[in-house]
Amino acid sequence: MHLAAASLLAGALLTPSAPVEPVTVFVELNSAAAVDTRTAAQARSARDRTSAQASRVLSRSGGREIARTTNAVPGVVLAADRSRVPALARLPEVRAVHRMVPKQLTNSHAARLTRTSDAWKSFGRFGDGVRIGIVDTGIDYRHAAFGGGSFPNAKVVGGHDFAGDAYTGKPGAVPAPDADPLDCQGHGTHVAGTAAGFGVNADGSTYRGSYSSVDLDSMKIGPGTAPRALLYALKVFGCGGGTTLTAQALDWALDPDGDGDFSDKLDVVNLSLGGDFGAADDPDSLFVRKLVEHGVVVVAAAGNGGDLYDVAGSPANTPEAISVANSRDAFAMLDGLEALGRRWPGQYSQAYKGPLDLTLPVVRLSSGADGCQPIPTPLTGKIVWLEWDDDDATRACGSGARTDNAWRAGAAGVLLPTTLPVFSAAIAGNAHIPAFQLTEAASRALRPALEGGTLTVRLTSSLKLAVPSVEPSIADTITPSSSRSRSSIAVAAPGDTIFSAASGTASSGASMGGTSMAAPHVAGIAALLREAHPDWTVAEVKAALVNTASGVVRSGSGVREAPMRVGSGRVDGLAALSADVLALGDAAFGTVEVATPLTDLRTIRLVNKGTSTVRLNARHEPITTVPGVSFQVMKPRVVLPPGGTETVTVRLRIAGPDALRKTPDPTVSLAGGRQHLAEASGLVLFSGDRSLQVPVYAAPKPVSRLGLTSDRVTGYGLDQPDYRARMTVLRLGASSPRLPDCGPDVQDGCAVNRTARSGDLRHVGATATGDLLAFGVATWDTWANVAGNTQPEVRFSVGGKDFVTRAVKQSNGGGVTADVWFARTKVVSTGEVVDEQPLNGFDGSVDTNLFDSDVVVLPVSRSVLPPGPVSYTVGMRSNYTAPADSDDLVDVAPAAVFDYDLIVPELSTVVQRGDRIPPGSLVFFHHNASGNRALTR
Repeated sequence: MHLAAASLLAGALLTPSAPVEPVTVFVELNSAAAVDTRTAAQARSARDRTSAQASRVLSRSGGREIARTTNAVPGVVLAADRSRVPALARLPEVRAVHRMVPKQLTNSHAARLTRTSDAWKSFGRFGDGVRIGIVDTGIDYRHAAFGGGSFPNAKVVGGHDFAGDAYTGKPGAVPAPDADPLDCQGHGTHVAGTAAGFGVNADGSTYRGSYSSVDLDSMKIGPGTAPRALLYALKVFGCGGGTTLTAQALDWALDPDGDGDFSDKLDVVNLSLGGDFGAADDPDSLFVRKLVEHGVVVVAAAGNGGDLYDVAGSPANTPEAISVANSRDAFAMLDGLEALGRRWPGQYSQAYKGPLDLTLPVVRLSSGADGCQPIPTPLTGKIVWLEWDDDDATRACGSGARTDNAWRAGAAGVLLPTTLPVFSAAIAGNAHIPAFQLTEAASRALRPALEGGTLTVRLTSSLKLAVPSVEPSIADTITPSSSRSRSSIAVAAPGDTIFSAASGTASSGASMGGTSMAAPHVAGIAALLREAHPDWTVAEVKAALVNTASGVVRSGSGVREAPMRVGSGRVDGLAALSADVLALGDAAFGTVEVATPLTDLRTIRLVNKGTSTVRLNARHEPITTVPGVSFQVMKPRVVLPPGGTETVTVRLRIAGPDALRKTPDPTVSLAGGRQHLAEASGLVLFSGDRSLQVPVYAAPKPVSRLGLTSDRVTGYGLDQPDYRARMTVLRLGASSPRLPDCGPDVQDGCAVNRTARSGDLRHVGATATGDLLAFGVATWDTWANVAGNTQPEVRFSVGGKDFVTRAVKQSNGGGVTADVWFARTKVVSTGEVVDEQPLNGFDGSVDTNLFDSDVVVLPVSRSVLPPGPVSYTVGMRSNYTAPADSDDLVDVAPAAVFDYDLIVPELSTVVQRGDRIPPGSLVFFHHNASGNRALTR
């Protein structure tokens, strides 16, 4: 962006109003973790010391206890007045204070697709005796999938309700724990059934037969992937809302009976929960790492944020966890209607809750009529067929508007067709009449009868979730809602339209979708591995899953998905159980700034767990490519004797900045000016006596080497296809020192972790052209995603009117839908959005280095602002603010005033190398390397 600089005047700070809610923090104590002791007696002593410290801290905090942890990371979660936090941190018992970030909730045919049922038959492994913790909404242990009866029973052998039904996870919410982890939402029950349910026979009874010869097609609900494993229900949610109790449940998982003997720790923990744009240094990640250190496999849902860069959630992005993406299998249990002498699959509308059993003729309006306009034709006693546009961008109206118009015309129901092989979303309809959307195959089959005037259908509630549908074309395709990451996703698993146990129904099932449903599929396979190899480390169990996940997952258009969406591929239970050679480590190079030609190395350690010599050939298989970037396996042939190990080096070579081009992942849509990354990815493939694979990833970007020598712009820029070095010249408004690390003596105005550093302000400034006012923000560290965990906010006053401009992503009803960034300006008094401008002045068709940067420009159209000087202050919002923070801002820069009527004339044009920069300027070199993008003159 090329903008003018302008003069600087003095001004006053505009302070946003502070919330009145208490703050929820995890107080980490100066005590030994019980799990790190050597004997049960020492563990009990450590736990007693921690409990005593926690009680002293609580008595001095004036707060309310939410949870207490002693095994993994000693501490106490409490809700307290923000003003009490600094004194709390100075207590001698306290090591650190962490702000808690609430987490949200994010089969038989799937077991066949992943060959888990084949593994049962081939290896006779069913998870016997393996302990799986379901950290979720609880489990309805009364359901036939878990044997029924009271708690505990033969399947749900333990657990705890850490929350209580009324707990919501909101700031200040205090749980009411009890001993009974009965589910009151349904999510945890469904998850538990996928991981380790017994299965339910057609007559509704619990399956008690052999899993080596089970007839999956005859069952009402199929078995979980580890059908004989033992379940522990760790209930951290109430009947609604989020949770800050995940850490307490993970702590409990190390010692379920609390006797200080950790031999009864859980073997596998499933976390089908998290938060989008999560940070690997989230407080819950401390507990994940401690569990892994002590031999507990942690499987976590990657999140349902969709195809957005960096949206994958925490704690799934903890490197030690096994993060699971969501792919599809061909099977779905759908709703149904009757027509032409058989049942047809589809979905009933959500809003209609009345009784349902209608048999009526179906009529259509004029050709192509969609019902988005009022319907003049009387439709009394008929069901009306209304055409449906599957393109969200061009659809004239939704199902609610169509159903309303049909109801007003007297219709008894609505039929909607589709041209897609799988539904992209549910339909709402209205509360007055039922609506039903047919699958693509059903739409095609019933249309001739419709056109011939002979179609009659029966809509009945007895066919809800009662008609199986098999669509082979969608098997091993990505579910669009599955989150994108850089390199944290390990594998994919079926998670769309999964049919599993329904809470509160005794023996019925429910169809749910999401990474929450994919993760327990993998947790069950991990349990089979734990049973087969109790001496393997967590890293080895993870490697077995990753190395053998050879199912190729594709986009809806048939393009292969890369590790950023699906890790190494769709999990394969049979191959994982067959693995006796493992490839440990990864070949993730992350973001690579390229100023000169470079090479970098990663190592993969091969281990032969078998009893025979193994010969392997190694090569790199690209999936997404970037010109000028190559990967090479330095040792193409490896011989591993029994019990032997070997190290293989993967070399990344980049020819230089001039060779790079910004080529997108071919599955990424660039519509609407979307921002994107250039990412080189693929797999290191080992073939020969065994087949293994390890994901490879790098995100290279060229960097300029521009700077200021005295008062002139000097150095080397970028001028090539896709990349052109850009700079912004602003009038310096204020500089801010680097925040101290949070510690005992500093609990506000400090950085709690590396993620918070990307909100630590360094410089702010403003400038203008004839059409735009623009604010510049520079921080002390880089953000991965400017509108993810870090959000610049400018509050300013001009002409007696207050405004706020924030960096935001394009949204639809509050949900982010694309990597399209704007500076969105609102009037403070009314909340009215008066302007949106692309960040840095350009949409994604022009690269301005928005990802992995520490400078950004927020423009505002001058046409929406009154004339006069602008008083402004800049703050940085984040999920990871200081424990005693009172405004949800990591940092606030000193206030400044900018008068855009006093623009320096010589800087109102494009700045070139060699041009003079006047004193008092702030210069952004957007494409420079980290730490060198913001300079002052």
